[in-house]
Amino acid sequence: MKKAVISLLTLAVALSASASAFAAEPAKNMKSSQKAAASVTDPYEPNDSVEFAPYINSNVSYTAAINHHKDVDFYNFYAKPGSFNFAFSRQSTSSEPIVIWVKKQSGGQVERVRITGNTSFSVNIPEEGQYHIQIMAPDALLDNRPITPIPYTFKAIFNQ
Repeated sequence: MKKAVISLLTLAVALSASASAFAAEPAKNMKSSQKAAASVTDPYEPNDSVEFAPYINSNVSYTAAINHHKDVDFYNFYAKPGSFNFAFSRQSTSSEPIVIWVKKQSGGQVERVRITGNTSFSVNIPEEGQYHIQIMAPDALLDNRPITPIPYTFKAIFNQ
């Protein structure tokens, strides 16, 4: 009996450690057939919809990529009212335009910024709740031309 309990405890600890390591690892790209052959590694894919978007923390840098013309990256966050500061930096020389949206989960737009380089901006979060950031090429849903992957880094600072 004692040996069975020890074996069960050992198994439980091993499973717990495996589950913790798996949970801490970013989601892997499950839609690789949709990505361009020359895609840049993006540890947050698939994040092409709010439902699959990872939650981000305030004042933490995140690095990802727009890998093809229809790639749309979403990031969820929970914020309290107050200032939301966002900094975006390209990690390539691409001049492809990028649109950054900050939206309420209910769909209301808080801010929209169209850029061709690096940027930072501040907006007011009007009420406590769920929000998301959406990063994409401006005509991603309509345009069929291929684009060179655009790796980027961003940091959002907000009241949690």
